[in-house]
Amino acid sequence: MNRLLPMPMSGRPPRWISKSVVSLLLLLTVGSMLHADETKTPAPAVDSYSSTDVVAAQQLVHGMGVADWLGPLAPVALSPFFGITCLSGMAIFGKGWVSAENPFLGATSPLNNPAVFWTFLALTLVTSIPRFTKVSKPFAQAVDQVEAWAGIITLLTLKVLMSATTGSDVTVEAPEVVQLGVISVTVDTLLMVAAAINIFVINTVKFFFEVLIWITPVPAIDAVFEVANKTACAVLMAIYGFSPTIATVINLAMLAACLVVFRWIYRREVFFRTMLLDAVWALISPPKTQLRPEVVVFPVATVGTVPARSRCILSRSEAGWLLTQCRLLRDDAVTKIPFDGCRAELVTGYFTNSIRLSGSHTAELTFSRWYNGQLPALVEALDVLARESDADRSVPHSRLKTELA
Repeated sequence: MNRLLPMPMSGRPPRWISKSVVSLLLLLTVGSMLHADETKTPAPAVDSYSSTDVVAAQQLVHGMGVADWLGPLAPVALSPFFGITCLSGMAIFGKGWVSAENPFLGATSPLNNPAVFWTFLALTLVTSIPRFTKVSKPFAQAVDQVEAWAGIITLLTLKVLMSATTGSDVTVEAPEVVQLGVISVTVDTLLMVAAAINIFVINTVKFFFEVLIWITPVPAIDAVFEVANKTACAVLMAIYGFSPTIATVINLAMLAACLVVFRWIYRREVFFRTMLLDAVWALISPPKTQLRPEVVVFPVATVGTVPARSRCILSRSEAGWLLTQCRLLRDDAVTKIPFDGCRAELVTGYFTNSIRLSGSHTAELTFSRWYNGQLPALVEALDVLARESDADRSVPHSRLKTELA
């Protein structure tokens, strides 16, 4: 029992890697937009501003209505990089048919820049091509959240850049302020927070269905779903270019539908992402150090007060096992499983592993392949019985569907 196991998430890609990828994408976007601004005619001196210039500046900052801002969120949530590519393409090539009053698609928009268009088109191809086959799709799905957050950060950056294009020397109207208890925030800040939540919720539900498509044993269905997803994104963007109001209504309807199932889906989305990312990372950098005698698990069904597919930590105490669910704003939920009358078996699978409890307590706790190099230490530290793998590799997708269902 002196042997120590990998601490959960240890050896996996650190958070700074994901943040670095997002930051790099953000810097590329901002750099492209600022480069476009440098090529434009320099701003006139403060004294040369006329009342017409000031009004135009105010319209640019405050003229983006709620519909202009919320309208493109649904297609961006469905495909972040492709959605921004469509926005940039409409700003560059959509003159004559897109809404002329939309600041997002106007001549002064940072999206009206070929460098932005080609950058996001390249990112779209890089992230979309692996989704067409079942073999390469796990790699694309493992970093899907990076794309989602990159899309959110890009949209928020666009909002900030558009608000800053008037220059610091031009007097504009004071932003509207909303009082939330003891906190005062501007309307723009609320809209930016709402946009991030909107994209996150819809993207989470979309990711859930992508995984369901992946584990379905039909070879061409992944490519069909990806084409359908991109088509839906393009159609919604075309609707936004024609009428931001109609696009906003569609976006809010999609958001409302996703919110109904979000809590149930989010737990499974965390489960899917953990299994996918850990499986990929185990191939790249398997754990070499031994740290803590605990393992990240996901119950297949409800265990005590812990809902199915909730992220938990399984550890061992003197009297039995402890299943701990970490909660954000509440105390952790701890379920105690005594040794007396309970038997635990470790079973390896095709894509996941599990610890199966039988006897006085019955449960199945799934954990990822990242621990495969440490299974002997896991058996010893948690006092479980090792059982021969029951994975039927002759029917991988059928087995995969059983493990991830």
